[in-house]
Amino acid sequence: MTPEEISHQLESIADLDDFEWQSNALVEQWESSNVGFEAVEPILRFMEEHSSIEFGTPGALVHFVEKFYKKGYDEKLLESISRKPTLHTAWMLNRLINGAKEFAEKRRLVVAMAQAKQNPLTDTDALGAIIGFLERQGIH
Repeated sequence: MTPEEISHQLESIADLDDFEWQSNALVEQWESSNVGFEAVEPILRFMEEHSSIEFGTPGALVHFVEKFYKKGYDEKLLESISRKPTLHTAWMLNRLINGAKEFAEKRRLVVAMAQAKQNPLTDTDALGAIIGFLERQGIH
């Protein structure tokens, strides 16, 4: 499946009242069709453009992309955060920070979070979350 097809599928459910359920069904469809890492960037870009959607806690899309950590999901997330931080992508970055085992990796992720705080495209909800995540890391 191409990134364009993935984007189209996401857009087709964006305005539905049961987005969370629909995204879960979509992820199940992708998994049965062996959709892989090629879906990560379209999902993150979708989150950037639809920051007001309730994706879940963390939601099927997050669980899906997190499966690709060893294939570079973290780098795609950092690219997304640098483009347009959202509440959900900041939360995803915080999950990576909390799971980082090496000091250098944790530091790199915290620096990305601090940079997101300064990004002019960061909306109010995302900014509040970012400030809270940084405070929990001991950074003000």
